[in-house]
Amino acid sequence: MKFCKRCLLPETYPKLKINEDGLCNACEQYDEKWKHFDPNKAKSEFEKRIREITKRGEKVVVTCSGGIDSSYVAFLCKRKYNLDVIGANFNHGFVTDTAKNNLARIRETLNIPIIEITPDLEIMYRLYRDFLLATGDFCTPCCQGCCRSGFIVARNNNARTIIHGGVSGSRVEFNVLGMLRHHYDRFMKYAKNNYPTDKLQKIVTPTSEISEFNLIALPQYFDWDEDNIIGILQKEIGWETMPNGRTRHVDCLVAEVSDFLLQKKFGFSKRWMTISANIRAGLIDTETGRIKIKEEEEKIQQEPVDAMNILLEKLKLTREELYSLPFYKCEPAVRYL
Repeated sequence: MKFCKRCLLPETYPKLKINEDGLCNACEQYDEKWKHFDPNKAKSEFEKRIREITKRGEKVVVTCSGGIDSSYVAFLCKRKYNLDVIGANFNHGFVTDTAKNNLARIRETLNIPIIEITPDLEIMYRLYRDFLLATGDFCTPCCQGCCRSGFIVARNNNARTIIHGGVSGSRVEFNVLGMLRHHYDRFMKYAKNNYPTDKLQKIVTPTSEISEFNLIALPQYFDWDEDNIIGILQKEIGWETMPNGRTRHVDCLVAEVSDFLLQKKFGFSKRWMTISANIRAGLIDTETGRIKIKEEEEKIQQEPVDAMNILLEKLKLTREELYSLPFYKCEPAVRYL
């Protein structure tokens, strides 16, 4: 099996091409896009936007899950830029105690009110089931819902600006070459004919509504160094990891299932994709990334039994039904790294 000599993505990555020098097209596209990037200029651009918001005396909405990225956005907006922040949280039906604790710390330490948006959870579980059966993954409804919470809270509080920690379009974007984009069109492809419109109002945002708001993705303006961010959050607000030490997606009880199934589908997990993105951005070197990938991917090869039980119970599926789906044919690529 071939791997990019730089970012270590495997050839099983959809649309990946590795040239004769061993470099993949994801790295080539990254270098072209970011060759003129000036971090100081990017930060200045963001701060200019913040000055305009402050001058108008506006509130801003920060989507908060209790995870790394959104917690850091809340911290920067409140502590560094002294913005009038309202948090928006989406109850996706699999919220962890760790996320609840982190949200409580954001409220108390940063003095940020957080408004929870809760959809019909039976509808959410049906959506997860439909997406799992149709695509082999189930994350799209949650991704749409997390975004939706920001628009609902912004509209209800007369806020025009929504700030979030989504890494798409940033230097550490991991879902490159069009993979795993949990966007509106993908959601509607599987949901629009099966659910009444009123049942989706708290879950998905019509594209026509998005243009009414100013959206700011903070990772596009800052160095988004995961290890550094975790250290800051733990020191400043007492941010927690999961009891098993997991730092990514601490807001989701079944995140480990998502990675497990992704590895079975493509041979690698989202964690591998994230580490590769950090290599491309120069935040870690290739050999350090190789060690991290091996450590993380080898853990993922075993089914996370407790998390899987939770998912199957809520989605009313059996293991036999799940593993009979036609998607899970790849062996773990880490065996050849």
